Amino acid sequence: MAKALRWLVLLILILSGVALGLGIKLFLQREVLKARTQKLEESHLLLSKTLHYDKLTADHMKADTKETLAAIDKPLKDLNAFAVHTYETLQETKKNLADTKDKLAKTEAELGTTKTQLATANTEITGLKDTVAKRDTELVEKGNKITGLESEKTALEGQVAEANKKIAAGETQNTELHAQIKDRDLTIKDLNMQLGHGNANPPKGTNGKILAVSKDWKFAVIDIGRDNGLWPNAEMMIHRGTNLLGRVRIGIVHKKVAIADILADYTAPNAIIEEGDRVLY
Repeated sequence: MAKALRWLVLLILILSGVALGLGIKLFLQREVLKARTQKLEESHLLLSKTLHYDKLTADHMKADTKETLAAIDKPLKDLNAFAVHTYETLQETKKNLADTKDKLAKTEAELGTTKTQLATANTEITGLKDTVAKRDTELVEKGNKITGLESEKTALEGQVAEANKKIAAGETQNTELHAQIKDRDLTIKDLNMQLGHGNANPPKGTNGKILAVSKDWKFAVIDIGRDNGLWPNAEMMIHRGTNLLGRVRIGIVHKKVAIADILADYTAPNAIIEEGDRVLY
């Protein structure tokens, strides 16, 4: 019994030494963990300050119990999400900055080209100004010549106007003479037709209407004349609808009307020639 008790006391002493060693080790690790935790808190707060994220404060980082420790998760996750968003925005900004630099380089190159072109254009403009000055001098000289020519033109136009008046008067006289000649030619042809000379027949199908009838003198006035190709001595049939009534012989012919003798030998028995009857060749 005493021997067993000795072994038990010895075992307890060994276990007490081991526990003491573990306690010392854990105490040292606790100090390390506490220091590391403080550094992490400080780094998170510094990161929050650097990112201008004011939603995370030192109070959010305090955790003395398991409950308060769990409460730290959300502020840290929000900080992490904000940091990710800020990083992505930074990357996009860097890309845009790179694009802007490329565009700026191209713009500077184009600006250099434009400056060169501008210098060339200025040189050309200087040359053009000299040319314009010379042309202005020439225009003044030509303007003086034009003024002189316009004066001559005005004088010539007056002469041309007088000449045109004379020409117009001559053309009017010429027209009148042609009309007289035409009327005389028609009169001569009319007389020749009345004398039996020439072809008195109008174009086939020529037709007209009787405007008036003299029963005593046996003649009729019809509504066609020289303009329709009608000449003296032409004979035309008189009809009313489909009935043939007789014949007329053209006597006196005017431009639009004619006087025709009613041929008694060709008049149908009991036929009475009236206004509105038609004549046809």
